[in-house]
Amino acid sequence: MEFLRRRLGLIIRCVVSLAAVAYVIHTYDWVKVWANIQTMNYLWLAVGLVCFIPTLLVVSWRWRMLLGVHEVRLRFWRVFELTMIGQFFSTVGVGATGGDVFKIFYVARAVPDRRTAVAFTVIVDRVIGLIALVLFGGVLAAFRLPLLMSTPHTKAFTITFYLFVVASAVGSVLASLGPYVLNRPFFVNLGRRLPMAHRGAKLYAAYDCSARALGTNILALIVSVPSHLSIMMMAYCIMLAMGLPVDLLEFCSIVAIVNLLIAMPVSISGIGIREVLFPMFLALINVPADKAGTFAITYFALCTIWNIAGGPFYFLYRHETHTPPPNTDEVQPILEQ
Repeated sequence: MEFLRRRLGLIIRCVVSLAAVAYVIHTYDWVKVWANIQTMNYLWLAVGLVCFIPTLLVVSWRWRMLLGVHEVRLRFWRVFELTMIGQFFSTVGVGATGGDVFKIFYVARAVPDRRTAVAFTVIVDRVIGLIALVLFGGVLAAFRLPLLMSTPHTKAFTITFYLFVVASAVGSVLASLGPYVLNRPFFVNLGRRLPMAHRGAKLYAAYDCSARALGTNILALIVSVPSHLSIMMMAYCIMLAMGLPVDLLEFCSIVAIVNLLIAMPVSISGIGIREVLFPMFLALINVPADKAGTFAITYFALCTIWNIAGGPFYFLYRHETHTPPPNTDEVQPILEQ
């Protein structure tokens, strides 16, 4: 029972992914999909691969800025290495936290005297990236809202997306105001009376420091936009490779919504969900079902290529405390100090 309780989330995501994959296998016209893949312009696919590079650089720079809030100064190359390791294990590592587990583990090993603080920056980095996607996508989608709401299914998913937009905006404001509210005498005294309060002292200190760095957080939010734009350009190159020059604004709105939905922890790396949602939304801009299916598979393939590219960074990574791959049980104590 203990095993099932600890792995319940993973089991549910596996079931959802398997159900979605079964649906895709049953509904896709695989003869046409294979024909589409064979007739693609591979030069545009190569351009699409290159478009992903700014995303990796921006994400590394953003994380380095967030580490600097805690006066942790790592070389850009070291941060880039750890980012690539996280990319690698987000694909080959199945689990609740994906590549973030490995990023937390190795950055904590690299800065052992600030373990909780640097581990917390991994979480902040992920949250800021998602907030940037939600807000950027929300602005894009607002210009094509009638189109996105034109069918019952896309309407439901678009409304879900905008619920995340509102929740992200409200959550960001509350998180920024948190330190100023929680440091009032009433809440300080209340916190001291909580059981095991001492175990969360370092984690709260990390949150307090990060939340007060409002300027850095806003800058990190702004620099996240080009990273998402690069991913959208990669996706658009796939459409050009199939000879489908769709409306760029409509297309980017769809990619933003789907990327947010597949980032939710309801399946394994969005497998199956991606292949269901893209045909559903791309039908709104008159993309044939077989072309939309080809796009979804190719999009996943290009992302996976860059994730696998992180493998050499892991195998060549050198540190005096370099150890075998961690698991969630090893990472959890870092955040409980």
